[in-house]
Amino acid sequence: MRDTARRVAKTMQEANITIDVEEYATSFNTNMVDVLIAWCEGAKFSQICKMTDMFEGSIIRLIRRLEELLRQLTLAAHSIGNAELEKKFELGGKQIKRDIVFAASLYL
Repeated sequence: MRDTARRVAKTMQEANITIDVEEYATSFNTNMVDVLIAWCEGAKFSQICKMTDMFEGSIIRLIRRLEELLRQLTLAAHSIGNAELEKKFELGGKQIKRDIVFAASLYL
């Protein structure tokens, strides 16, 4: 991921945007990637909570925001006519949107 961030930063420099490549690359926090992968693969909420020291509410907020981002990316891919990318974003959204994280109320 950091290599990709470096490539993006170098492209930004080529576009005459002042940016420190290494600072930009190290600004990305990848701590939750394994947690999100486990969630998408069907892990229980209690299991992913044990994988990190983040508060439960923060994990829920992160997953909900990611699902919203995937919904927006699905619409963007549709609007540019990229059906393959649209399907991938849609599948990602379906894998994320489940269980207690998306319950209408936590006071059941």
